[in-house]
Amino acid sequence: MSSETDHIISEVFRLTGLRISKDDPVMAVLLMQQQMFDKAFAELSSHQEQYTEAIAAHAENITAAATKLETYREQLLVELAQQANNRIKETEDRVYASVSERVIRDVEKANTAFIDRLKKLLMLVSAAWGIGLLLLLVVLNLK
Repeated sequence: MSSETDHIISEVFRLTGLRISKDDPVMAVLLMQQQMFDKAFAELSSHQEQYTEAIAAHAENITAAATKLETYREQLLVELAQQANNRIKETEDRVYASVSERVIRDVEKANTAFIDRLKKLLMLVSAAWGIGLLLLLVVLNLK
């Protein structure tokens, strides 16, 4: 207690320039005030430790929840990617089938038109040959 009293006396002198003694009535007030501050700081420290422990428990819960959410998010992304791939495959198949049908129809139509033109050309060539042969026969007969 004596060292605490000496410390208070020296602090009062250092801060204010006033000399007080151990018997000064202000000294009792300052000692009581110092004890109240010490008690309040001790309680504050105790409460801080309790709050820190409580916050640590909540922080662990929050971290665990965040980890679960991250895992769930990853699962959702994998699932969405699989669904997207399935839809792309289905769409590709439908588009391929649709395009294939159109291509087949267009090719058949073009082939039919080509064959018709070849038939007409063959008829014209046959007619030209026939006329050419007739002319040749006529020329040979006239000689």
